Amino acid sequence: MLRYLIKRLLWMVPVILVVSSITFFLMHSAPGGPWDRDPNARQVDAITQARLNEYYGLDKPMWRQYMAYMIGDTDKEGKFVCGLICGNLGPSYRQRGRTVQDILFKPPTDKSFWYSRFGYSLRLALISLTMAIVIGVPVGIISALKRNSIVDYVSLFIVTLGISVPNFVIAIFLIIVFASWLHLVSIVPTSWDEFDVWILPAVVLGFNTLARTARMTRLDAGSAAPGLCAHGAG
Repeated sequence: MLRYLIKRLLWMVPVILVVSSITFFLMHSAPGGPWDRDPNARQVDAITQARLNEYYGLDKPMWRQYMAYMIGDTDKEGKFVCGLICGNLGPSYRQRGRTVQDILFKPPTDKSFWYSRFGYSLRLALISLTMAIVIGVPVGIISALKRNSIVDYVSLFIVTLGISVPNFVIAIFLIIVFASWLHLVSIVPTSWDEFDVWILPAVVLGFNTLARTARMTRLDAGSAAPGLCAHGAG
């Protein structure tokens, strides 16, 4: 098991490298640029665009921009600035004077990491994953032990629903039922400090994982059940 986990973690390195490379070159191939404005709005003059391109390194060749983004590059003072491998996501185009990592990972004043933008996403992911495992594994085991019963048919229906129906469709359905009809939750919560406001987003995000977990557990438990029964009878 440990060898499998290590192998999967090592495979993340080339996958992240390939995905980031494809994303980088696709963004450069797309028409337009970061300084494009609404034609009806005030435009950025050519001199300002040139200075902005120089400041953000967009005037360099594409291969050097990529190396600076992934590994790093020297600044105007000759000091090496590490890139993505050091967690440096670069400056923000939208919020001047701030870096992308500050926007994502820095929480508000007097708040913990969990109140940052990434912290909110991480909390939601952990809650949905926990829900998928805590519910999906028992449902799969019970379904395997009560094969071809009403419990098995209901669980199979839920599993098929969770795998085949997109998350946004499930989200709309749950909002209509629990927010619009039953008034049990708010469509737009006023605060995320209460646990109940996380339930509906966690269900939507983790429903597909729950269904797949229940399905795989049912198959594994179903194949192991005859051997366990024979061992117990012997």
